[in-house]
Amino acid sequence: MKTTFLSIIIMFSCLSLYADEQLYFIRAQTVDNGGFRDGYRPPVQIITYNPSSDTLLQVLNDYTELLNSRQALNELWDVTYYPRFRTFSFSTDFDRFYLLRTNQPDTLVKLIFKYPNGYEISTSGLQIINDHWAYECSTIGRDKPKADYFRYMGLDQSLTNYFDLKATDYKDLYLTASTVQRVELRPNDGHMYLPIVADIENRPPFSVVLPEKYWVDKKTFTHIRVNDEHKTLITLKHVNPSKNEDYGSYHAALYNKNNNTWRDIELKGNAPIIMTYGQWLAGLVQDRSNFETKFYIGNKISPGKAERDRVYAESFTKHTYDYEALTFESLYEGGYCPGILFLYNTETDKYIEWNTQQGDSEILLVEDETVYYRVFNAIYKAPILNGEKLGKSELLVRDDEVVPFIHWAFLSKESEDKPN
Repeated sequence: MKTTFLSIIIMFSCLSLYADEQLYFIRAQTVDNGGFRDGYRPPVQIITYNPSSDTLLQVLNDYTELLNSRQALNELWDVTYYPRFRTFSFSTDFDRFYLLRTNQPDTLVKLIFKYPNGYEISTSGLQIINDHWAYECSTIGRDKPKADYFRYMGLDQSLTNYFDLKATDYKDLYLTASTVQRVELRPNDGHMYLPIVADIENRPPFSVVLPEKYWVDKKTFTHIRVNDEHKTLITLKHVNPSKNEDYGSYHAALYNKNNNTWRDIELKGNAPIIMTYGQWLAGLVQDRSNFETKFYIGNKISPGKAERDRVYAESFTKHTYDYEALTFESLYEGGYCPGILFLYNTETDKYIEWNTQQGDSEILLVEDETVYYRVFNAIYKAPILNGEKLGKSELLVRDDEVVPFIHWAFLSKESEDKPN
């Protein structure tokens, strides 16, 4: 999947659920570089939603100036949610990193990095290792030995203590599928080697070792998509659909750390979009054209395009900027989404899916046996019954302007909403 820039209009939508808890949505959109007309700078705002108010949406806070990274374009990279830490991380201009903690949804925290002399922040981004933040630094000059091209730094969750890391510490990367880790597989070897050092022969192995059934007979690469305290998910292969099939398939190896067992799993679509929430893998079925040059989606159109075109056409008349760069078709260029959402329980092997009949659909959050998902311009929630099937869905909000560009959600207690 090609790397895309995230040009943002961040909007948080809050909806009362219980006396002390609210649901927030984050609105943001991915577009290719240059997707906006010259001179246009998208707003960056926090928006509240009140179902009992005559005004559907209200601006609570505006972060346009804070996150402005270029004169004509705001760019946001690597939006990652860490459920265990209830924190979002993202970056702008490669070296400006921010955190959003769900217990303070109206506060963005800018990270301050320390670099060893002669080094600068690497473009590899921010990660989590053993409950602390980790970042890489690369040498400014090329006069250092190859083994010293990179330096590794840690920062604790209080954001006050800095310390040195080793490349071997990266064996315990915490991954939630929004970012993945590329690894090297070597012949007749169960280790997965991390290509994060300049000297290839000293690549450190990942902490999880593959059983012999997954060993390869020649050097190759794959990806670790999930690694948390309960499980590890490793890509085995992407299978493209045949001429008579609606979609291909994705094959992975799932390691259950709780009982030390491995399982082969198969999900629909050759490139499903996956997130992990506790014991659940949550995702969208998707096929993409870019796994083999001989395979193309062709003229397959994701369902619901007529409705999307109608809403987008109305939006063009209301805005002076290039709204088309924000659309589903721009985001999923080269992809086909049949509108199938799924939940897979990694502990019980139970699989749940439902067809929204709308390609622009996605799961936003799974928490407390409830799933929150978006179907183009509407957001729903539904209970997960006995861990086996979906209960009746409830419409939360429908809106043509904001909802199509919401991609994340989180819960927060009202008592925690205010900054300390």
